[in-house]
Amino acid sequence: MTYRELINEVLIRLREDTILTDWSGNINDSSTVSDYQKVIGSIVNDAKRSVENYHDWLVLRETVDISTVAGTKNYNLSSGQEFKIVDAINNTTATQLVQVSRSYLNSVKYPTDTTGEPHYYGFNGADSSNNLKIDLSPVPINAETISFDIIKAQSDLSLAATTLKVPTKPVVLHAWARAIAERGEDGGTQSSIAAEEANQALKQAIMLDSGNTQYETDWYIK
Repeated sequence: MTYRELINEVLIRLREDTILTDWSGNINDSSTVSDYQKVIGSIVNDAKRSVENYHDWLVLRETVDISTVAGTKNYNLSSGQEFKIVDAINNTTATQLVQVSRSYLNSVKYPTDTTGEPHYYGFNGADSSNNLKIDLSPVPINAETISFDIIKAQSDLSLAATTLKVPTKPVVLHAWARAIAERGEDGGTQSSIAAEEANQALKQAIMLDSGNTQYETDWYIK
């Protein structure tokens, strides 16, 4: 479902006028979208982020590759700040890397960093664009590719035709409940009912998505 369709689903439930055609550019810069419709657009994004934070959705997973350089230990993941690493593996040696603390990285840094095939990684600051960076340990001595499987939230919706990644129903219902509460017209009764429906929809969506990841905690011996 597109961003405009999501907003309209909430507006219909509020008995408000819907957005008839796609707007151009960012919704907040559009002169064809009313102020209230923009408010609902913001509420939809709030609901989207809430749903995203409840579960490690399969549709939010992606792989970030870094190419190691001999003698360089610090690398940019170029994924912003809000993400979760699920797995890290050296594509060349098929070795999984383990996340360690900053104190561990410091313990092997002084007096001289160890070198060799990286087996560990830890976060260490961010670049000028606020992308988190990592240190590898030992410091690489070869050019290799390390893949990080991450879960990363979809950017806030702003374009009319952008498609929502996570399940639609819990986002629409959570946005509807928030919109009712924002109006403050029902004394909390209707918004509570809507919130309960939204939570049930979210539980169902999580149950279905979790069924496709039931083997992630199993261990295999090669």
